[in-house]
Amino acid sequence: MRKYLLALALCLPLFASGQALERAQRAIDAGRVGEAIGLLRPLARQDHEGAQWALARLLELPGRQRNLAESLRWYGRLAAKGSPEAMENLGLAHYLGRGVPLDAAQAAEWFRQAGERGEVGSQYLLASMLEAGLGLPKDLRLARAWYARAAEQGDLAAAAKRDELDRLLDTDPATAPP
Repeated sequence: MRKYLLALALCLPLFASGQALERAQRAIDAGRVGEAIGLLRPLARQDHEGAQWALARLLELPGRQRNLAESLRWYGRLAAKGSPEAMENLGLAHYLGRGVPLDAAQAAEWFRQAGERGEVGSQYLLASMLEAGLGLPKDLRLARAWYARAAEQGDLAAAAKRDELDRLLDTDPATAPP
């Protein structure tokens, strides 16, 4: 938990200044997560994206203050504004059944939206879902294309999977082009 608090402590000043954010930062530094949440909620309701991010992340932490449903609502608001990171978090929630029912098809859709916006983790996860036929029809060629997109951004595991599918697609007559 300390690792997450430290990450949030480092990120909050980047989002904005202001007395409420500074007080929330001090509360996080002191390990008073509940107090920080109370300070961030009003700002988040006023559409302050930094406060929405910090609040969503704090509400995911284990402990009394944990509220996955509320965390996902804040991610949903950020995703509606086009945030690929929030889209990926929503995809992960559906993929893992964390705060929402397990729904591979919904996870794949969120990963697709985030992946189209350059989120490399989502590109890899969508490719693996396509490769396995999890939540959508199995499609090795499309999986290969998504692995390639992630590989182009430097993801070494995606490059290895792309190469593996290249070998498979070249040798498997059932997947060869007509």
